[in-house]
Amino acid sequence: MWGLGVWFGFNRLVRVGWGMARRLVMTLLNTPPGNASAPIAQAAVAAAMGNDTCVVFTGDSGRIAVNGVAAAEPSADGTGGTLHDVIRDAVEAGVVFRICSPAVARFGDDLIPEIREVVGAAWLIAQMSEPGTVTLTY
Repeated sequence: MWGLGVWFGFNRLVRVGWGMARRLVMTLLNTPPGNASAPIAQAAVAAAMGNDTCVVFTGDSGRIAVNGVAAAEPSADGTGGTLHDVIRDAVEAGVVFRICSPAVARFGDDLIPEIREVVGAAWLIAQMSEPGTVTLTY
Protein backbone atom coordinates (compact mmCIF):
# COMPACT_ATOMS: atom_id res chain seq x y z
CA MET A 1 0.00 0.00 0.00
CA TRP A 2 1.26 3.47 -0.81
CA GLY A 3 0.81 6.38 1.59
CA LEU A 4 1.76 10.01 1.29
CA GLY A 5 4.67 11.09 3.46
CA VAL A 6 6.59 14.30 3.95
CA TRP A 7 10.35 14.60 3.74
CA PHE A 8 12.26 17.88 3.72
CA GLY A 9 8.97 19.68 3.17
CA PHE A 10 8.25 17.89 -0.13
CA ASN A 11 5.54 15.31 -0.55
CA ARG A 12 6.70 11.85 -1.47
CA LEU A 13 5.16 8.41 -1.63
CA VAL A 14 6.22 5.96 1.03
CA ARG A 15 5.48 2.27 0.99
CA VAL A 16 3.53 2.28 4.22
CA GLY A 17 -0.20 2.65 4.69
CA TRP A 18 -1.57 5.22 7.11
CA GLY A 19 -1.06 4.10 10.69
CA MET A 20 0.91 0.99 9.71
CA ALA A 21 4.42 2.14 10.57
CA ARG A 22 5.97 0.10 13.32
CA ARG A 23 9.50 1.41 12.85
CA LEU A 24 10.58 5.02 12.85
CA VAL A 25 14.08 6.19 11.92
CA MET A 26 14.61 9.85 12.76
CA THR A 27 17.75 11.43 11.34
CA LEU A 28 18.95 14.68 12.87
CA LEU A 29 21.13 16.12 10.12
CA ASN A 30 21.15 19.91 10.35
CA THR A 31 19.32 20.42 13.63
CA PRO A 32 21.20 22.73 15.99
CA PRO A 33 21.13 21.82 19.69
CA GLY A 34 18.66 24.64 20.40
CA ASN A 35 16.08 23.06 18.06
CA ALA A 36 16.62 19.40 18.93
CA SER A 37 14.21 19.07 21.86
CA ALA A 38 11.09 18.83 19.68
CA PRO A 39 12.19 15.99 17.36
CA ILE A 40 13.64 14.05 20.28
CA ALA A 41 10.41 14.50 22.24
CA GLN A 42 8.50 13.31 19.15
CA ALA A 43 10.72 10.22 19.08
CA ALA A 44 9.87 9.57 22.74
CA VAL A 45 6.16 9.78 21.98
CA ALA A 46 6.55 7.40 19.03
CA ALA A 47 8.41 4.90 21.22
CA ALA A 48 5.83 5.22 23.98
CA MET A 49 3.16 4.42 21.38
CA GLY A 50 4.88 1.10 20.69
CA ASN A 51 6.94 2.02 17.64
CA ASP A 52 10.51 0.76 17.28
CA THR A 53 12.15 4.20 17.25
CA CYS A 54 15.71 5.33 16.74
CA VAL A 55 17.37 8.71 16.39
CA VAL A 56 20.55 8.97 14.35
CA PHE A 57 22.77 12.01 14.78
CA THR A 58 24.61 12.86 11.58
CA GLY A 59 26.06 15.91 9.84
CA ASP A 60 26.14 19.08 11.94
CA SER A 61 23.75 17.52 14.44
CA GLY A 62 26.45 15.05 15.43
CA ARG A 63 27.80 17.56 17.91
CA ILE A 64 24.65 17.09 20.03
CA ALA A 65 25.99 13.63 20.95
CA VAL A 66 29.31 15.02 22.22
CA ASN A 67 29.63 15.04 26.01
CA GLY A 68 28.67 18.41 27.45
CA VAL A 69 26.85 19.86 24.42
CA ALA A 70 23.34 18.62 25.25
CA ALA A 71 23.88 19.27 28.97
CA ALA A 72 24.69 22.91 28.24
CA GLU A 73 21.59 23.45 26.10
CA PRO A 74 18.31 24.35 27.85
CA SER A 75 15.40 22.22 26.71
CA ALA A 76 12.68 23.97 24.77
CA ASP A 77 9.87 22.27 26.70
CA GLY A 78 9.69 24.81 29.52
CA THR A 79 10.61 22.34 32.26
CA GLY A 80 13.86 24.05 33.16
CA GLY A 81 15.79 20.93 32.18
CA THR A 82 18.41 20.45 29.51
CA LEU A 83 18.48 18.82 26.11
CA HIS A 84 20.38 15.97 27.75
CA ASP A 85 17.40 15.48 30.10
CA VAL A 86 15.12 15.22 27.04
CA ILE A 87 17.48 12.60 25.57
CA ARG A 88 17.45 10.62 28.85
CA ASP A 89 13.65 10.73 28.93
CA ALA A 90 13.52 9.49 25.35
CA VAL A 91 15.79 6.55 26.23
CA GLU A 92 13.45 5.69 29.12
CA ALA A 93 10.56 5.72 26.64
CA GLY A 94 12.43 3.25 24.43
CA VAL A 95 14.25 5.41 21.88
CA VAL A 96 17.64 4.13 20.72
CA PHE A 97 20.24 6.78 19.89
CA ARG A 98 23.00 6.28 17.35
CA ILE A 99 25.58 8.48 15.66
CA CYS A 100 27.07 8.13 12.20
CA SER A 101 30.77 7.45 11.83
CA PRO A 102 31.55 10.64 9.84
CA ALA A 103 30.12 12.71 12.72
CA VAL A 104 32.38 10.86 15.17
CA ALA A 105 35.34 11.53 12.87
CA ARG A 106 34.37 15.22 12.78
CA PHE A 107 33.43 15.85 16.42
CA GLY A 108 35.34 13.16 18.33
CA ASP A 109 34.38 10.06 20.26
CA ASP A 110 33.71 11.59 23.69
CA LEU A 111 29.99 10.83 23.45
CA ILE A 112 27.07 10.90 25.86
CA PRO A 113 26.35 7.47 27.36
CA GLU A 114 22.92 7.31 25.70
CA ILE A 115 24.54 6.66 22.31
CA ARG A 116 24.12 2.93 21.75
CA GLU A 117 26.40 2.61 18.72
CA VAL A 118 28.28 4.26 15.90
CA VAL A 119 26.80 3.37 12.50
CA GLY A 120 27.72 3.94 8.89
CA ALA A 121 25.86 4.75 5.71
CA ALA A 122 25.14 1.10 4.88
CA TRP A 123 23.40 0.60 8.25
CA LEU A 124 21.31 3.74 7.78
CA ILE A 125 20.23 2.89 4.22
CA ALA A 126 19.41 -0.70 5.22
CA GLN A 127 17.22 0.49 8.09
CA MET A 128 15.43 3.07 5.96
CA SER A 129 14.75 0.46 3.27
CA GLU A 130 13.00 -1.99 5.57
CA PRO A 131 9.27 -2.47 4.88
CA GLY A 132 7.10 -0.75 7.46
CA THR A 133 9.75 1.88 8.24
CA VAL A 134 9.06 5.58 8.13
CA THR A 135 11.98 7.99 8.03
CA LEU A 136 11.93 11.57 9.19
CA THR A 137 14.83 13.94 8.66
CA TYR A 138 15.34 17.13 10.62
